[in-house]
Amino acid sequence: MNQIPDVLFADQDFTTWLIVGASRGIGLEFVRQLLARDERIIATVREPWAGHASGLWGQAGSDHGRCQMYVCDVLSEQSIVNFVSQLTTIPNLKIDYVVINAGVLRYPNRATEFSFEEFAFHLHTNTIGPIITAQKLLQTNIPIGTIVFMSSDSGSAINFREIEDGFAAYAASKAALNMALRHMAAELKRKDDDTILLAMHPGEVATDMANINVSWQVEGIITPEESVRKMIDVIQSKGMQHSGTFWTYEDKLHPW
Repeated sequence: MNQIPDVLFADQDFTTWLIVGASRGIGLEFVRQLLARDERIIATVREPWAGHASGLWGQAGSDHGRCQMYVCDVLSEQSIVNFVSQLTTIPNLKIDYVVINAGVLRYPNRATEFSFEEFAFHLHTNTIGPIITAQKLLQTNIPIGTIVFMSSDSGSAINFREIEDGFAAYAASKAALNMALRHMAAELKRKDDDTILLAMHPGEVATDMANINVSWQVEGIITPEESVRKMIDVIQSKGMQHSGTFWTYEDKLHPW
């Protein structure tokens, strides 16, 4: 929303991150930790003046231009296109890491109960929007090192979590995201495109989205600080040979 300074140009010696969905929770924590590491950040929010974006405004307003904010609503293809078009106007921009963190969980969402609209909302937010965002970025001439999709262990078909009553739409949307990104990674390899695609399970993170009352005991709850700190290390450790794979914040391969 403001002019990108020279610090984001490709001829500078630093790392640039794009965080899609940075207004709160895991996305906001990525911004906080990356600023502390002196990285350069492009961060997106759905609405520029949304109340829930105040934390990000606070971070971006005190960092001497190292965090630039844009609007990108993954529920709107036009919003995605407009955002990516803005990035293409930045001379010599490179993006080392993209973290597509946008996501939603409306609980409960049982397959025997949810509406057409409710199921579609989860799919649009958790699957279609993130994939189209990555697609539009990949269709530009911007060099991109790694694209990370925020997935979930709920989306694993092999490790089906039967205990998770009321997670049908959410789990299905994450399983669909996983399959789509695997196809995208395979397609890029066939084109000799060196962009790395990864799925990440962030752990059972104590965020606003996870602040729901469930009928089972959730074990191993961690803070956003711990999740993001470990995910950054995992993300930066992966090479081209890992493209199209699914990892946990603890650097363990997760079954699809």
